[in-house]
Amino acid sequence: MVDVNSQVEFVFNAEAGILERQAVLLCQSIRLFGGALSSSPITIVSPRKSRRPARSTLDEISRLGAEFLPLDLDSYCPEYGPSFKVHALAHIASRSGPPIIVQIDSDSLFVAEPMCLPRIGDAAARPVDVKGMCTTGSLDEFDGYWRVACDLLDVSYDAIPVIQTTVDRLLVRASYNGGLFAARRSSGIFERTEEFFQRLLSADLKPWNIPGFAIKSGTELVSEVGSAFWGTSQMSLSLAAIDRGCIVDILPETYNVPLHFLEDLDVRASLPLVHIHYHWLASSGAQEATPLLDERLNLTTDVREWLKSQLPLRVEE
Repeated sequence: MVDVNSQVEFVFNAEAGILERQAVLLCQSIRLFGGALSSSPITIVSPRKSRRPARSTLDEISRLGAEFLPLDLDSYCPEYGPSFKVHALAHIASRSGPPIIVQIDSDSLFVAEPMCLPRIGDAAARPVDVKGMCTTGSLDEFDGYWRVACDLLDVSYDAIPVIQTTVDRLLVRASYNGGLFAARRSSGIFERTEEFFQRLLSADLKPWNIPGFAIKSGTELVSEVGSAFWGTSQMSLSLAAIDRGCIVDILPETYNVPLHFLEDLDVRASLPLVHIHYHWLASSGAQEATPLLDERLNLTTDVREWLKSQLPLRVEE
């Protein structure tokens, strides 16, 4: 019988500030509530030398049995935070390790056993939450951008599957939510994603050319420079899967649940959740609004008590 713990490697980033507190919370959640996957390898990447986590964070990572991997990665657009995730995943995928890599955003946590993950085919993810820079078809304002990108990357536009976004329920050419993306190490998806991402940025192909446009991420307000490329990393991931001949299965709606859109979701509190993408709703100042600390979510008593003991997350002075 196959040991599922040997099948999956969880990978996410940690940097000085709120990201390191989020990373520790995520690591704890895997160890506490990951069930059969609770002992799986966890690799926590510090992608920039200038933003290493505190010694106390490194001690906690060690205590939790996770690998801390300090790198010093160059980004084509350091103002676009997800770029470091792209580069880190390409590095991790090139190493030897378990057959399945599960890339996760640090501002998320597991509240139940994610047994879909060791059973994936080529890859698996959830759709993007909202349409954003996706295209609904030939009349969409972003359709030209996608077609130019496909030509640049030599990917067939018509080969992109049509999927339904999680929140606004629109049919779009596939762009998968980067908050949780699982893929076979042998697929080459993560390495090709980095290649595609660099080619898009080198061509200065921006989906958002709007003066003053700024995105609010899970940790901060993104600069105008970084916001101009928002969505590019997820697009690169989606097109890389097509280029590699991989099918991306859609994970159940109990995975990568966007907590900031809870009131717009059908899932609400009705189903036992597995993985929650809480964005800023675990930080200090958000405790009055966060569903993590009230009765809106279907969570076990153990999970509720643990969250109450851990939140809100605070940055150490």
